Amino acid sequence: MLLVARDREDRPLPRFRFAYGGVASQPTNPAGTTELELPDDHRPGQQIKILLVPGTKQAADWFLVNPQVNIPVGSVSAELVLMRRREIRQLAAEVRDTPKEAPVRPGKQAEEDSKRVLVEAAAHYRLTAEQLETAIHSFADTRDRNDQAIAAFLGGQYSQAEEILKGQADKKKAEFVETTRFLGASQYKQAKYNAAIDSFRTALMLRAEDADLLSQLGEALAKLAEWTESETLLRRALAIYEKSSSPEDPKLTGVLNNLAMLLYLTNRMAESEPLLRRALAIDQRSFGPQHANVARDLGNLAAVLFDTNRLVEAEGLMRSALPVAEKSFGREDPKVAEVLTDLATLLLTTSRMAEAEPLLRRALAIAEKRLGPDHPDIARNLTGLAALLYAMNRMGEAEPLVRRALAIDEKSFGPDHPNVAIPLNNLAMLYMNTNRMGEAEPPLLRAIAIDEKSLGPNHPQLAAHLDSLAKLYTKTSRMPEAEPLVRRALAINEKSLGPDHPQVASNLINLAVVLQAMKHLAEAEPLLRRALEINQKSYGPDHPYVAAALYNLARLLKAMNRLAEAEPLLRQALASHEKAYGPDHSEVAKDLHNLAELLMETDRITEAEPLMRRAVVILLDDSRRTGHEHQYQEAFSKDYRKLLEKMNKPPAEIEAMIEALATSK
Repeated sequence: MLLVARDREDRPLPRFRFAYGGVASQPTNPAGTTELELPDDHRPGQQIKILLVPGTKQAADWFLVNPQVNIPVGSVSAELVLMRRREIRQLAAEVRDTPKEAPVRPGKQAEEDSKRVLVEAAAHYRLTAEQLETAIHSFADTRDRNDQAIAAFLGGQYSQAEEILKGQADKKKAEFVETTRFLGASQYKQAKYNAAIDSFRTALMLRAEDADLLSQLGEALAKLAEWTESETLLRRALAIYEKSSSPEDPKLTGVLNNLAMLLYLTNRMAESEPLLRRALAIDQRSFGPQHANVARDLGNLAAVLFDTNRLVEAEGLMRSALPVAEKSFGREDPKVAEVLTDLATLLLTTSRMAEAEPLLRRALAIAEKRLGPDHPDIARNLTGLAALLYAMNRMGEAEPLVRRALAIDEKSFGPDHPNVAIPLNNLAMLYMNTNRMGEAEPPLLRAIAIDEKSLGPNHPQLAAHLDSLAKLYTKTSRMPEAEPLVRRALAINEKSLGPDHPQVASNLINLAVVLQAMKHLAEAEPLLRRALEINQKSYGPDHPYVAAALYNLARLLKAMNRLAEAEPLLRQALASHEKAYGPDHSEVAKDLHNLAELLMETDRITEAEPLMRRAVVILLDDSRRTGHEHQYQEAFSKDYRKLLEKMNKPPAEIEAMIEALATSK
């Protein structure tokens, strides 16, 4: 059989010997050709595996990209492609150092995206996707443990890569930085953030000005909400990049996005926005308006605009990002599903539920088709759709989605992973809002235990789940247990996110609710006024979060008998909730009920009656829709009966009116 050996650029390779079945060829001539004897029973078209004969330094530096060849017919030659081992190591380093997605967005480095990055890098070395796959397997066929680990990393076997590289780090210090960098990258891929941080720190001890290492360490620290150190490292990495390259170099945009999203998470929107706009401008100039990096930049900038209540501009960017993502990745790519989910979240916030639902269902369908029904990224799509259904009071439809997301995360990450804590919390909140209080506590306690073990005692995710448990205890009149939980959540978020973050406002409201229930009214009022100020500054005057603060402040003022101050706040909250959620939402029912109570206390019973009646009807309809009696339904019905009695309605008429409500819409 005639063999022709060439490199990736189609140049002939002399002085190589090949073997099959224990028979070796002569060295290839200057034209790269040689002959290899085959057994008599071998026929044209039969596939065989060719070996590169070792024993020379030249052979040790190269490997076969395509060892599997088909026996050619007659005098036709079989083409063998060889590649230097150092080139695939360089390829692997480029894949590893490709800027990751912003640290705040969970599940962003999906398997499909990793494969795309790998294939794009391989194309720079003139390798097709098919050649890449065989090259990785061939490259792994070596006694060099570092090369085996690199092959495992390129093949997505991160646990295997970690095991090999950790052993190497213990045995020798040669090529120390590269070894520990691959170790850290493998651990990061598995969400072993503390281990990854240790590995990156070790590597930085020998290469303190490596911008890629600084950025990788900054990303890992951000995962554990170590914002201060993460920011310092990301800024240092950016400064090194800027010093060593032009200000328009597209490699800057990865760290610009990561730093900007860290600032976004810590509520420094004014600092975040110019970094994202700079990244967007660089990528648009470097790659044109239809590049994948542009879609990323648009999405992150839209997130900042969304959270600063510039919803029209945010929506425009999201809608611009969608066709870019569709063109860059294809209409059925999981990246498109992410853009659809972000746009649907905005539509949900602006009460356009009917527009949001088909986008979320399309995103879920795309992810299921491309990734399979049990991929961990599916959980995000399920959670987004469940949140929409939850907001629409379609609890019966939301619950199986939350349960499925939980099952996927448990299967994908194990029962003690911090990702699992999120659907546990969501399931508990669904239980609470369908009046199944006894079922809500176990998943919340489990979520908190996972957070404390995985993320430490000062992470915002832990604060969110402590706050959820405090809400449960508040709803079940366990105030002494609720108060320390919400105070701890408040302290974590003030330290991690800053005193003016919207999440701090949520904690302040919840603490005030607990204090009001414990009759500490004077202590509760400044907390609610501070929360209202934070939300107004963050979202503007008409946002539902502002309405929530108004509602709770009005309830407190009513409890303090400051009714003239409370009434306009209640009416403003009612108007905002109706605008945001529609006229039949349970939040609207609460506003109606409280306003009706205030009117009764000021002897305006006739004005109060239609409000109270409407509140009862909303909750009755909610209970029918979810299959579970709303937690306030019985109390609101009793209050409505008392109102009718104060109006001197005859008992028979009262019973008829109450019975009529059960069938009304």
